[in-house]
Amino acid sequence: MTKSQLKVVVAEDETLFRDFLVRIISQRFGFEIIGEVATGEEAYRLCNDHHPDLVILDLRLPGITGQELAERLIEEQPDVKILIISSVEDQKRIGSLLQMGVTGFLNKKEEFSVFEQAIEAVANGNIFVKASAQTVSDSPDVLDQKELLETLSDREKQIVVFVASGMTNKEIAQELGLSIKTVESHRSNIAKKLKIFDIAGVTLFAVRTGLVTL
Repeated sequence: MTKSQLKVVVAEDETLFRDFLVRIISQRFGFEIIGEVATGEEAYRLCNDHHPDLVILDLRLPGITGQELAERLIEEQPDVKILIISSVEDQKRIGSLLQMGVTGFLNKKEEFSVFEQAIEAVANGNIFVKASAQTVSDSPDVLDQKELLETLSDREKQIVVFVASGMTNKEIAQELGLSIKTVESHRSNIAKKLKIFDIAGVTLFAVRTGLVTL
């Protein structure tokens, strides 16, 4: 399946913001919108009927919340990619979402270009997190990089190198003879250990610790 054939469900209760997301998805990427809904129940029915490739969920949907719906979909449709959007951020919540298997998290207040980056990354099978509320104390810039490096297993270090080189989860899985889900699990663990949730940050960490050279 090519990216242009991706089937997408958008679940967002704010009409104007939902229209904004649909416009990006259809006009910028050419993906097929199989449904745009305002409640978790409607989104769940759509996903059951059509088995989309990508679901974009507001974290606080009426009825079934975005997190509850994500949990159901990950259990029932493990191949689905899920991008959570929210105007409320909490680092522990973001970490639990990634551990659960959510593919991305994005703050609603981000610029248009960041939404494009997030959708493209998730559609390509990468993890994308942009959390503007990330505090300075959580940043790896104020921590000993070498100590952080030692928290990673040999496999996780290997995956950090591949991510920094620009490889997708699918490419990493093929290179290492692993399933894509296993690679996603490793990347989720790496993100939680390092408190780094985007590819640029992982690349910078890999350079600073000497895992890769530019």
